[in-house]
Amino acid sequence: MKDISTRVRPKGVTIAAEANFTVDMALNLVTMFSYIGEGEEVTVKLSNKGVWAVTPQGVRMFIGATQPFEVGDNGQDGTKPHVQ
Repeated sequence: MKDISTRVRPKGVTIAAEANFTVDMALNLVTMFSYIGEGEEVTVKLSNKGVWAVTPQGVRMFIGATQPFEVGDNGQDGTKPHVQ
């Protein structure tokens, strides 16, 4: 059997950004399409805090993040409650 890995990674293609998606995140993205008109596109934006989707009208929705991110610069996990 031939090695198909060369077809999976085409030559001359440079990865500019990537994001891991959970099923819930994918469903959030699909939800965005129910709020736009036929033929319109949703823009996916990657940040250090997660993935966002933006409609042509500028409506933004947080799609999600696969890793917890820190709140502020105190190093605390943003997914856990903190009492001060």
